[in-house]
Amino acid sequence: MAKKWREYVKQEFMKADSEFVKKLPVNSIDLSTFGLISEATSFVPVRIEDEIHIKPLPGGLAALRDDIKDSPRPGGGFDLDTAVETLTQFAEEWEERIKENNKWDEMIKLAEKEDQVMDGSVYAEERETKSSFLDKFKGLFQ
Repeated sequence: MAKKWREYVKQEFMKADSEFVKKLPVNSIDLSTFGLISEATSFVPVRIEDEIHIKPLPGGLAALRDDIKDSPRPGGGFDLDTAVETLTQFAEEWEERIKENNKWDEMIKLAEKEDQVMDGSVYAEERETKSSFLDKFKGLFQ
């Protein structure tokens, strides 16, 4: 089932995406790779202290990187930290566009109604488990 909050701001997402790829930060992510990593990433509203912000939840990035690292396509061996930084910057620009279009308050209401606003501590935990101990452990033997 589609998240209503996400559908409500889909137009802002698409416009932010279109503008963001035109000015991808230098030394960040290859343009063709950005589309892949943004598709492999969930964006979630996160309550941090008394404010809500859209944040990336990049759970599938490590697996995606592993899948395409030996690919002949450019940008296949992307750096996870750089990818997360780039996705975070994109989320900030998307959030800004939503606010500019006066859709932020309604988006938050929809997300809260669907119980989709993640607590900051839960978000931090999710981010940590996605770069899990097992992933780090596997890296020791490669």
